[in-house]
Formats: sequence, C-alpha cells, structure tokens
Amino acid sequence: MERLVGLLADASAAAAYEALGRRGDLDPAIAAQVPGTICVGPAYTVSAPPHRSGSANRALDLAPPGSVLVIDTGGDPDACALGGTGSLAAQMRGIAGCVTNGRVRDLAEIRALRFPVFARGGTVRSSRKDGTAEFQIPVAIGGQLVCPGDLVCADDDGVVVIGRQYFDTFAERLAARLSFERDADARVRAGASYAQAVSGRP
Repeated sequence: MERLVGLLADASAAAAYEALGRRGDLDPAIAAQVPGTICVGPAYTVSAPPHRSGSANRALDLAPPGSVLVIDTGGDPDACALGGTGSLAAQMRGIAGCVTNGRVRDLAEIRALRFPVFARGGTVRSSRKDGTAEFQIPVAIGGQLVCPGDLVCADDDGVVVIGRQYFDTFAERLAARLSFERDADARVRAGASYAQAVSGRP
C-alpha cells in the first residue's frame, strides 16, 4: 500500500486512469475545488442519509491520518458535505483530502488552507446533523463503487479510484506509464514530432 501511495503521489490522476486500463474515473462534475492540490490515499467511506449529510461529520474524528474521506451525500447532489472548520479539523488530523458527490461551503477558507477537496461545487447551505451516517461501507459515487481501502488519486484533471482487486498489478503498470510519459516528453524536447514521441505507448 505504501509503495502505491508513493507512486501515485508522484503521478497524476490521468496517469492512474491510463495505468488502470482506462477505468476508475469519477464523473467529471466532481472536480477540484482547490486548484493545484493533489489528493492520494486509501478511501475512508461515508454514507450519509438523504438530507442529513451533516451526520457525516463524525468521520472527521474517525478517519485515520493519510486517508481520503469519500462522502456519499445520500442522493442529494446539492447537500453540503464539508465546510471550513471541518476541513481544518481534517487537515489537523492528517487526513489527505475529501471527495464527495455533494457540495462544500466556506470555499475561501478551504482554499486558504490548501486542503484538497473534490466536489460538485460550492454552496451557502448548511446540512442537518440529526441523521445517522454509516462508515466504512461500499458507496456509489460519481459512477463508481468505492470500497473502504480502495486507493484514491485526485488532482485538477479529476478523480480516479483504484480498487483493491487491481493492487497486485497496478504498481508495475503505473511505473511503466510514468516511464513512457517521461520518455515522450524527452523526445519532444529533443525535436521529435508528437506522433514519434508517443509511438509504442503502453
């Protein structure tokens, strides 16, 4: 796991997508709310009941350092999954970031923190906290099933989830993809055409 996280931290969501056989990508509507940030780590999944996404806040105290909060807002795409103070609490505990199919508020605060958040956008709404969220169960988000411990790689291009069933071969495939990308860049800088540079891509 540590090796995969290290490789992904030096890669990109696009490289992960290619190495995974062009799969695992979330709906592009779930996008970076803090430009220029990268989020990599095992998924800590949260399933919030409809219109009660505030009940997911307990995950801020439960998710282990290095994990990525993956919050399903219960089929309500306009629900607020996270705010500024929650982002600060997550960052202080070493949580790597948050991915949600809902929205977030206090974007100026979140951007000042440089806390990686991937969501459908901002909102002025708060969220009710009187429901009971479920933690560490499979969730459906952005067209993908995300299970606890799946790896998340997210950046300005989007979000990719690497399921555990791919872990055995993914490191080798990602290393090959990154090597190809470095070689292609070197060929272009040396004067090769784009077609020449990308020939033989993995």
